[in-house]
Amino acid sequence: MKLLFEREEFLERVGRAKKKMVERGIDLLLVASPANQFWLTGYDGWSFYTPQMVAVSLKAEEPIWVGRKMDAVGAKFTAFLKPENVVPYPDHYVGTLERHPMEFLAEELKRRGWDKGTIGVETDDYYYTAKWDAILKRDLPNAKFVDAFLLVNWCRMKKSPRELEYMRQAGKISAAAQK
Repeated sequence: MKLLFEREEFLERVGRAKKKMVERGIDLLLVASPANQFWLTGYDGWSFYTPQMVAVSLKAEEPIWVGRKMDAVGAKFTAFLKPENVVPYPDHYVGTLERHPMEFLAEELKRRGWDKGTIGVETDDYYYTAKWDAILKRDLPNAKFVDAFLLVNWCRMKKSPRELEYMRQAGKISAAAQK
């Protein structure tokens, strides 16, 4: 499957987000918004009915995508990420009160050494729930959590030449549909 945008464009987007992270003193950004996940990685799936997250670390070139195992196949096809940065959690994390996907995410962040410093989260995003917040704060006690709502949204406002091209094409299609 061909990506809608080149790898370089995704890395430029991640770079813009990282610049804003540095300005705000954020070491790790957790992105719950499906639209922001798409913009940062190209991941295009309707799997947001189960917990998934993109984590952008200042310590790594690429973000990681963490989501349900059955959705990781789609992530490998649609995201620009290297295979090792698509991190699936097993289905025994789904539909149970005994464990939660955010516990898996916290363990993955610890494994990578991303569990300290300041973590920005999209606190006012529909997909970042109070339960997710409580689990992450409990399981990542060495981190300070701050609000990073709209950080990626503001980065998305500046459009690349390719995005502008797609917008023009969409406008032509819409205009043709109105005739």
